[in-house]
Amino acid sequence: MSLVANTAPHLPYLRRFARALTGGQKSGDTYVINVLEALVADPNSFNADNDPRVELFKAFCRYWNSIKINLDKDEFAPDEIDGASRRLDAITPLPRQAFLLMAVEDFTAAEIAYILGTSETEVAQLVDQAGREIAQQVATDV
Repeated sequence: MSLVANTAPHLPYLRRFARALTGGQKSGDTYVINVLEALVADPNSFNADNDPRVELFKAFCRYWNSIKINLDKDEFAPDEIDGASRRLDAITPLPRQAFLLMAVEDFTAAEIAYILGTSETEVAQLVDQAGREIAQQVATDV
């Protein structure tokens, strides 16, 4: 099966993930385009024997994590982005990826470990960290 046939059904989900990760449609779609261009340039980087959805997300995360600025925690002024994006952007980058892969894209811990190039134990730690960071955002004094 061709690279296009393998990846096409999963592109809407990758776009959703990219938009959630970047905080915007334009930037998310730009990352998706760049990943697709990289896969076309080097089709051997896509393991056609594996689940194409998992491989596509792995390629995206590999590309995303290769850009240093994406691994830095964002600091925004309150009026720069909407509330939901601001809350997601307040989560440290790698835990944010693990959280979105699990909560939004419904990957298993084993799939997330493969996508992020880590262990299932570390995935659990990343998701727990994301949960703690989310809880800190909504914590209030009564």
